[in-house]
Amino acid sequence: MTDMNLWSLFQQGGGFMWPLLVLSILSMIIIVERLIFFAGRGYKFTRDLDAGVANQYPEKINSPILKVVKEYRRDLTQGEEHALNLGGREAARQLNQHERGLKFLATIGAISPLLGLLGTVWGMVQAFAKMAELGDQVTAGDFASGIWTGLLTTVAGLLVAIPAVTAARMFEAKVDQLSGDLNELASHLKERHFPS
Repeated sequence: MTDMNLWSLFQQGGGFMWPLLVLSILSMIIIVERLIFFAGRGYKFTRDLDAGVANQYPEKINSPILKVVKEYRRDLTQGEEHALNLGGREAARQLNQHERGLKFLATIGAISPLLGLLGTVWGMVQAFAKMAELGDQVTAGDFASGIWTGLLTTVAGLLVAIPAVTAARMFEAKVDQLSGDLNELASHLKERHFPS
């Protein structure tokens, strides 16, 4: 009976398991870092807008909405264009901070199954090479070991890709929500401070 512990499975998966392990570790680091980041950057749009306009800022500002409002209102005497530029630059900074690592995470999610598939193809190549070498003496076990090795890399690739893609989509949805809220915020600030 085949030993089914993780280390044994990892070894039987062959050389393609190592890059998949590295991608898995990088993926988990990004996911944990982003979870911590987003947990500390929660906001309520209307509450934060009203607090910012009333100059009621906490000692440490975590809300991206409050940061943009504060920057927008930093020097209103310079006029609408100046305020819009200040707010726009801060909004871009906030979006960049919220998007950090997401493209890399999505890339991990895209290439992990391909690496797994490459491992499967390599396992098939080895299986057919063994069949060619043994000729008429080939047994089902000789063929199965190459397929077994290959399928392990496919499973590993999917195990890396599924959480990476899921997390990337979840975080991207949060960034999309923030982007929409920042666009709405610009309209609110213009109405409050520079009505036509």
